[in-house]
Amino acid sequence: FTFSSVPSSGSAYSFTLEVDVTGSSIAITWTSSVKWPDDTAPSLTDTKTHLFMFVTNDGGTTFRGAALVDYTT
Repeated sequence: FTFSSVPSSGSAYSFTLEVDVTGSSIAITWTSSVKWPDDTAPSLTDTKTHLFMFVTNDGGTTFRGAALVDYTT
């Protein structure tokens, strides 16, 4: 994934992405600007829904990522 149309530096910007995993062997390659806790992207679980939250305040140079995995809708 890549993120575009991000407001300029100094403006806080956030969004949430919902991903429904419908099969096995699913992987997401995140842009290098996403920083995860402990520098490790969350794993995806087959046939589950995951919420990914992102926030930046430097124009998208760095996005802080957080995840709610195996989310029940």
